[in-house]
Amino acid sequence: MSRQVLGAVALVLAAGCGSSDWMLAESGYSLDVAPYGEEFAFRVHVNELRQLGGDINSPLFHHYVGERLKRRGLCSAGWERQLCAEIEHCVHRTDYSVTVYGRCVPQ
Repeated sequence: MSRQVLGAVALVLAAGCGSSDWMLAESGYSLDVAPYGEEFAFRVHVNELRQLGGDINSPLFHHYVGERLKRRGLCSAGWERQLCAEIEHCVHRTDYSVTVYGRCVPQ
């Protein structure tokens, strides 16, 4: 294959992958914060979640998310999952990741 074709393929692949996908692959999680900084979506790779015990309701997972939020200067008083009438509206699962929707606890 020519260099131009390989370069074009790499460019197309890079354009299709958002920064949160790269972060998920590189560090095991990604964090998308609402513009006003109180609500967020925390996506964790299934392998990372498995290393944390596999349960998004566990204290270990809660601590893991809290530490990543604090590294970004968010949720210094802690965080909680968003309250939903149906759990599937607050947690999104795919074959490779789990996304938990949360918010910062008011100080």
